[in-house]
Amino acid sequence: MRGIAAAGLALCILLCTGCASVTQGTTHSLRIETATDQGELVDGADCTLINDHGTSIAKSGTSTQVRRSSQDLEITCAAGGRPDAKGRLVSRANAGLAGNILIGGGIGAIIDHNTGAAYTYPTWVRLVFGQFNVFDRRDEREGVVMLPASVVASTAAPAPVKAVPAPQPSLSAQAPQASQAASPMPALRATVAKGDTFDYRLTDRASGRQQTVVLRAERVVGGDVSFNSGARIESASGAVRISSALTGELDQVTPPGGWAPGGRVPAGSWKMVYPSIVPGSGMSYDLEAHVEGEQKMKVDGRDLRTVRISLRGWAENHNALVVARGTYQGTAWVSPELHRVVRYEVQSRSAGGGGGAFIIDEVDELVRIGND
Repeated sequence: MRGIAAAGLALCILLCTGCASVTQGTTHSLRIETATDQGELVDGADCTLINDHGTSIAKSGTSTQVRRSSQDLEITCAAGGRPDAKGRLVSRANAGLAGNILIGGGIGAIIDHNTGAAYTYPTWVRLVFGQFNVFDRRDEREGVVMLPASVVASTAAPAPVKAVPAPQPSLSAQAPQASQAASPMPALRATVAKGDTFDYRLTDRASGRQQTVVLRAERVVGGDVSFNSGARIESASGAVRISSALTGELDQVTPPGGWAPGGRVPAGSWKMVYPSIVPGSGMSYDLEAHVEGEQKMKVDGRDLRTVRISLRGWAENHNALVVARGTYQGTAWVSPELHRVVRYEVQSRSAGGGGGAFIIDEVDELVRIGND
């Protein structure tokens, strides 16, 4: 009997090891390049790499081993008095996450998620001095360096990320391009009219589950817009009232004054300490917000100008006898023309267990703008 029990225990240990931990390992190779905004490669820059597993150092122009994680990797490279080259590498689930269902089952999936073995960063990126760029592994092609969006858009004359100008007294919608004029899609406008719809796709990156939520403007009174039977009310001042978190964490973390208070997207850096505006949520936030620059994003066939805002700090869940607290990393892409977030990525995990423990690993993205 003892032999059978020992064999069973050994089998359980094997199953609990996690497929990705075995087949992928907890690290992978990353090659970092640095270049000027004219495309000239500069090797030997001192690069600092940070994720939730710690900090490591590397030299540009070489390959290094990075610790896998479900959370994004932040890179800063410095060289010879040049402005820093900064980037964020977006982590994505690898094939091992699916494979562990066969070997380790649900337990294996949990272990691989916690160790980070189920995730992989881009493996070859080029950062540009004076710029901050995001590199998403889902856009990577094997054996090809990932270039900043500005370089991809114009390889003849790479353009740096533009500095965010000071807020203007008012924001008006951009006129649609000529190629869009004949399209049946409605023109963008800063104000929302009755019947306007905004379709958001929510993705839980840990499980891969997706759902689409349609925000429909049903009533407009005195500048206040009511969506989905009053589940969301947006005021002319930019403030938002939310009775139900339809778009997941994006609703939970929405600041009381909204993302564009007074119709203006903030600039610079600022502190945000507030409880979630969703009634009964129990979540509260202690965050440092920082505008990282402007970035063009394509939404429903349109090129939109967005302001990228990083959120770093802490989240707490008070819906238990013991308060659960964890680090929080979010990024919001806010459209000044639409006065709303068009993409939100977040990763947050509380320390320890208990009834209030939480893991947040979501992407919310605007995929359709219509008028139904």
